[in-house]
Amino acid sequence: MKQYGTFSLLVMLKASLLFAQSPANFSGTWMLDNAKSDALYREFKVVCTIKQTPDSILIERNFIKKNGEKIISPSIRCKLNGEETSKKLFNGIFKTSAKWSPDNKILIITNTRTVGDKVSGSKISYKLSANGLVLTMHTTDINTTNGDAIIQIFNKKLK
Repeated sequence: MKQYGTFSLLVMLKASLLFAQSPANFSGTWMLDNAKSDALYREFKVVCTIKQTPDSILIERNFIKKNGEKIISPSIRCKLNGEETSKKLFNGIFKTSAKWSPDNKILIITNTRTVGDKVSGSKISYKLSANGLVLTMHTTDINTTNGDAIIQIFNKKLK
């Protein structure tokens, strides 16, 4: 009888491992699809470079104006275990944390800046298409409840 109990346990463990989802991997160079994205960034060529390891993610975005001028936004670096990172910068405290959706397909990064008693920031969700070639970024302000969001659609730059 013990053998059947052990066998059942092994079958259940193997099944749970088969259905466990590996986290999405957003690594690569991504180009903004201006036609499919919200109008806010249409005046720019936006290039997003993501480097992801099992433990952390680094996101860098460069905005290139029509005249060729490049604007580099501050990079986002955070741990993928949900741990919040904090650093002092520009008279404020910047905090960043990342959280996976239950199915490990969507990564939600929260960035906040605290100066005195004022807190501002955003939540950005990152989601890949089924084929891994389209990245959707959905950005909301942490201080609004009206549901306004900025949607950016990026296409993966293939080698």
